[in-house]
Amino acid sequence: MRKTLAIIGTALMVFVSCATGSQGSHPKVLSHRGLRTTGTEFTTDENTLEALKRAQDKKVDGCEFDVHMSADGQLLIRHDAKITSTLNMQKSTAEEIREYRLPFGNQIPTLHEWLVQAKETPEVLQFLEIKAHATQERENEVVAKCLEEVKALDMLDQMFFLSFKAATCEEVLRLEPMARVLLNSSSLHNSLPPEEVEKLHINAVSYSVEVFLNHPEWVAEFKAKGIETFFWMVNSLYLRDIAEKLGVDWITTDFYDIIGY
Repeated sequence: MRKTLAIIGTALMVFVSCATGSQGSHPKVLSHRGLRTTGTEFTTDENTLEALKRAQDKKVDGCEFDVHMSADGQLLIRHDAKITSTLNMQKSTAEEIREYRLPFGNQIPTLHEWLVQAKETPEVLQFLEIKAHATQERENEVVAKCLEEVKALDMLDQMFFLSFKAATCEEVLRLEPMARVLLNSSSLHNSLPPEEVEKLHINAVSYSVEVFLNHPEWVAEFKAKGIETFFWMVNSLYLRDIAEKLGVDWITTDFYDIIGY
């Protein structure tokens, strides 16, 4: 896979030299699951208040985090649903989940705790990913609860709502037309083209390296439609250079200390 990306990327260097990027400009940087690395070493747990505070201290452009709903309807922050063989973000209660300690000793935070901390730095945009749940109905419930918490703290202007499902993005916009919604895709064959995204009134797309390397022309087409572009996962300066030449609006990285400007 790395060899394939390198070959495609090298070929693209000539193509994108005349692409949408402009001299002296660079993408904004989104810190993936908070900032939990020093250089290339993971030094704290992802999706924790400590990782969020580190991102705030670095004044990153944006900070991404993931939301699940527990069996008793509480919103909690973690990427994977499975915690241990007997503990699960969506099948266990919030009390059971909160008793667990992550490898670096952190507690799994609630959405409310995350938002209260994030509100201290309104200039750091927040990217709330709604994780896949067992049914679309349950996922819609998560959407409604997330919007309720965000709006209660008057943080709608600081927030993007993310999902890999167009239906979930549409539900966010149905409940709150002023929300900013970001459609994720890691699949070359299932990524919606610019004209389809525009029909859904989605504000932004976050497409994997594979998608944009195969469709570099989409960057300019999205921009022409007022749709922001996010390029992930950018964990090397080589890919950052390609992102700059493509002219994407944002890059997403695990290694902000290396990739950040």
